[in-house]
Amino acid sequence: MTVEVLDDGEPVIAEADQGLLLAQGLALALHLCRLGRSVEPPLRIRCIVSASTTNGTFRFHRVRAGRQAHHPDLDGYTLEKMIVIDTGSPSS
Repeated sequence: MTVEVLDDGEPVIAEADQGLLLAQGLALALHLCRLGRSVEPPLRIRCIVSASTTNGTFRFHRVRAGRQAHHPDLDGYTLEKMIVIDTGSPSS
């Protein structure tokens, strides 16, 4: 992956490399989801993977009723690409 840096110090990640960050984040998310399903009782986990021209981010948490860690309308994220993965059964 190549990251260019603008004169003001802001990084610029190419489109193809943003896709690579998403693919790597997706692989990690699937692994974490498998781990969550393997415990008793199974955990409901949400993984959020995003990439933009300046960074890539991976977040995960246990899903709890009534709590939202991202805006439900993913089309509203116009400056970044995002994948949200939920898995497992509801937890108390």
